[in-house]
Amino acid sequence: VERLCPLDVDLVGVHAHIGSQIFLLHSFEKEIEALAAFVGDLAIEEMNVGGGLGVAYVDGETAPSITEWAATVRAACQRAGLPADLRLTAEPGRAIVATAGITLYTVGTIKTLPTIRTYVAVDGGMSDNPRPVLYGSGYETFLPRATDSPRPLEATLVGKHCESGDLIVRKANLPADLAVGDVLATPVTGAYGHSMASNYNKVPRPPVVFVGDGKATVVVRRETLDDLLRLDR
Repeated sequence: VERLCPLDVDLVGVHAHIGSQIFLLHSFEKEIEALAAFVGDLAIEEMNVGGGLGVAYVDGETAPSITEWAATVRAACQRAGLPADLRLTAEPGRAIVATAGITLYTVGTIKTLPTIRTYVAVDGGMSDNPRPVLYGSGYETFLPRATDSPRPLEATLVGKHCESGDLIVRKANLPADLAVGDVLATPVTGAYGHSMASNYNKVPRPPVVFVGDGKATVVVRRETLDDLLRLDR
């Protein structure tokens, strides 16, 4: 900041980001403490506390609500003595959109290796959701036609990309009558799903459909072979 002053730079704000998938609200309190000490007597208009608020992807995880998170940040700012007219902004993107998305897959193959495991292969995978192969991220899956049925079948849900790392759900619990042609759902894919999708191994990207009030609207159409070839000469 001291080096900026001679350059006649108009410093209007400070931004910080402490990470991703944060479940402990105390972490954001510590962030505010650090920012308040840094801001000090700077005459800034805005302080951006970034994002990082986590969401629950798998059974057993719990995450604070956006309301709880916002109340924690606001109270921490007040305790730190930050000016009341300081514009406080944030970027809770994942926490807003993650649970709004569900990915639907069609079962193509079910292969059981006795005493080892059962594989359930579907018509998608690492091209539409690279997070499991990139970060080891966990997801759940369920069978929409039998949501209340027992799930004694333990299986590994895999993709179609001919890669050993193409795992969608490493340990899925599914109904025993799961069959080829069934539609499986993987929830909490609204963040870092479509935005990180690719044409890995020339697999077309799936459509994006908005659903509400009993209506379905295609907002991004399914890719075709022509789409994959349109840049070829």
